[in-house]
Amino acid sequence: MLDIVWVESELEFPQAVSALMQRGPKLLVPSGTIASLEVKRQASTVPVLFINVGNPVGIGLVESLSHPGANVTGFSDMHADLSGKYVQFAVEVGKPQAAVHYLWYPGWADGKYRLEVAERAAQSLNVKVRTRAISDVAEADDVFGAMKSDGADVVVVQSSPFTFRYRDQLINSATGRGLATIFAFPATARAGALIGYGPDYEDLYRRAASYVERLIRGAKPSDLPVEQPTKFDLIINMKTAKTLGLTMPSTLLAVATEVIE
Repeated sequence: MLDIVWVESELEFPQAVSALMQRGPKLLVPSGTIASLEVKRQASTVPVLFINVGNPVGIGLVESLSHPGANVTGFSDMHADLSGKYVQFAVEVGKPQAAVHYLWYPGWADGKYRLEVAERAAQSLNVKVRTRAISDVAEADDVFGAMKSDGADVVVVQSSPFTFRYRDQLINSATGRGLATIFAFPATARAGALIGYGPDYEDLYRRAASYVERLIRGAKPSDLPVEQPTKFDLIINMKTAKTLGLTMPSTLLAVATEVIE
């Protein structure tokens, strides 16, 4: 029997996981950082297969990628490792030597680390990072307005549960202030972001199915290394570029998985 639980708010995770534990599950498959941490906290003996966690070692889900340890393994989306890639895109699209403008959500486990990775990437490219934090989606218009006043044309939006949940509102708010956005979720480009780059999630979930089978058949999570994406999608929205008066580099367009005209 397969139980699928959809949770709208991270505040509901403890109760949802507790309810699942009362059913005596043979395997738990959480998606995302917050859900995975809560499942690990409550399920110390049940096998856990996480999906879409950007920094599983750094947040304490596993001991290492090759030797996860305990009862947890899974599939990373590598968003933390890709933080520098989004900075690179911003540099390529923005004005020469302009600062990279970066929006992040500080209220979760991996936010600061991803910011630090982005700052190191900017330093290696000899550009500055100007950051703005957002704690509530109601702040979006004011935050993007302030970034525009700071000289931003393009904003890197840090991947997090918050920015994923409110991605449409953030894209619309930024566009309304004349700002292009770069997101870690490829499909956001179809919703109006300038660039969406990240793992091919369909491929990631297909690969995860093989681990589900092995764990159900009795394999130990500690014996299964954490897997990382092997396929990535780069989607560029040229409609957004034209609306905002941006010129996309031909080198970037040449490697895009999809270009929205």
